[in-house]
Amino acid sequence: MRFDTSSRSEPRSAAGILVRLLTQPTALALVIVLALLSSLPSNASALQLTAAVVDSAVLLGTVLWWDVLGLPAQVRRVTRRLGLAHRHPSGRIQSLRCRGVHRIGRRHTRLTWRLPPGVTLRDILAQQDAIEQAMDGEIVCWMEHGHLVMEVLRERIPDHVDFAAFYEQPPPPGKLVIGLGRSHRGPLWTDLGSLPHLLVGGMTGGGKSVFLTQALTHLVLTHNPDQLRLLCIDLKGGIELALFATTPHSLGEVVTTVEGAAAALESIREEVDRRLQSLRNAGMRDIDAWADVGRPPWRRIVVVVDELAELTVRELGGNPSALAAQKVARGRLGEVARLGRAVGIHLVVCTQRPDAEAVPGQLKANLAGTVAFRVRAQVNSLILLENDRAALLPHRPGRAIWAHERLEEFQAIHVAADEAERLIASRVAEPQAEGAGLVTPPLQNTSGNSESINRIGISGAATQATLSPGEVAR
Repeated sequence: MRFDTSSRSEPRSAAGILVRLLTQPTALALVIVLALLSSLPSNASALQLTAAVVDSAVLLGTVLWWDVLGLPAQVRRVTRRLGLAHRHPSGRIQSLRCRGVHRIGRRHTRLTWRLPPGVTLRDILAQQDAIEQAMDGEIVCWMEHGHLVMEVLRERIPDHVDFAAFYEQPPPPGKLVIGLGRSHRGPLWTDLGSLPHLLVGGMTGGGKSVFLTQALTHLVLTHNPDQLRLLCIDLKGGIELALFATTPHSLGEVVTTVEGAAAALESIREEVDRRLQSLRNAGMRDIDAWADVGRPPWRRIVVVVDELAELTVRELGGNPSALAAQKVARGRLGEVARLGRAVGIHLVVCTQRPDAEAVPGQLKANLAGTVAFRVRAQVNSLILLENDRAALLPHRPGRAIWAHERLEEFQAIHVAADEAERLIASRVAEPQAEGAGLVTPPLQNTSGNSESINRIGISGAATQATLSPGEVAR
């Protein structure tokens, strides 16, 4: 409920003023202290006086922290200033009442509030940006057992997050865990294995390419080729992702044309069908259940697409074959997004043109996680996040918004190009032990180059319906 805090009601009686004074914690504590000191006998000893003064100081300090200086008091003042309070007909203003403080970390606190009449969770969320700016942090709110639970996150977001320093920390459990960066909450991670697809958007120079490089570098460093394979589709020339085509994890050269993308995604779609058929024959629900019963595990596949707009809205000059390939690629991409989770095939889709045409609604609905770097206009932010947060980010490369279960601002991990090359080169030089995992279809010459990219060393035989992909002859 919003109201004008500058308005004043008619003069109150002395009794009303006294009642209001006594309902203020600081004023009430002061009255108690004065009563305590006045109750001392005139012949009190120095020890008694000292004890009374210490007790009074502790009481006043505690109340001052709770009512004036502490985090609950700060939140209460901010919300009251924003009009998130209730004015009684008598003129008395009732603000949020703190019912509990739980400190989770050094700068991470959970507060429980009783909302005043007329104030709802929707009202709090409508003023969330203003509260966060005033608190110099981030808040997460929800209702629980009739009370408002508010997490206040005030960890500083750094201007730079180093690749090596970040990944020295132990990661959370997961199948394809990658680091995102540091937020008000601290280190920020996600797991592609459960996500299962990721959308990365933002204008040129915002940090998309560096983010993608660090994520793929980490995956290559922490997974063997018998656990993970990469398919890179780079329709901006293939330069930025060419580094990962040199690894044994790669399914082939970087795809650089729309026609090549259509062929590559067609092969991935066929692999989805083979794995789904194998799951149906075995009565299994997903790739994890398949491995849990002792069957040969399948390699997970991460398909990286940069730039999505080339497959969705690029004008191809009336070239019939290119237009047909674009339509096929767009359709296969949507199908893999819908069906890939159960069979361990994941998408990382990037675009510097986040508008409604470049990111179709049906595709975006299946991309559960979004990393939104700074965009030029609010409409682009609305496409990525359904709000304008990405358009309001500071002009700092690597600053982004993570949108999954909640929105979190963070500074993305940075890795220099020469460092990534050095790490990948050391990884390529290591001896690779191939396991009995996935057999994928051989990709055709999808890069537009003359030489074949089928260098995986597997058989091109089609998988029969009664056999699993892991049981096909290599």
